[in-house]
Amino acid sequence: MKRVRITAKMRADIFLSRGGLCHLCNMKVVPGEDWDVSHDIPLETGGKDDATNWFVAHRKCHRVHTSTVDAPLIAKVKRIHQKHVGAKKSRSPMPLGRDSKFKRKMDGTIVRRES
Repeated sequence: MKRVRITAKMRADIFLSRGGLCHLCNMKVVPGEDWDVSHDIPLETGGKDDATNWFVAHRKCHRVHTSTVDAPLIAKVKRIHQKHVGAKKSRSPMPLGRDSKFKRKMDGTIVRRES
């Protein structure tokens, strides 16, 4: 998915529509202070790249939030997706599980699995 390039006019519109408040700490962004356009729902987890998902955030608040909340969440979403599509196999599969050549029958006997 291609990201939308946010122009200076769009940044100003976002700032004015959100009242200049950081959505992470709810404090006002003062003139001259560095701020970023933050996605409330990260793009990697299914968030939209449009004005409904753009918020004002202090640069420091945004970096802390990205490293402590967004990055682990994105990593988890990617792990779940890899497991879902079968790209990732377990490093320690259960003995006699689905990937084993053997299976345990209901009476307790172990037999070779038929392919």
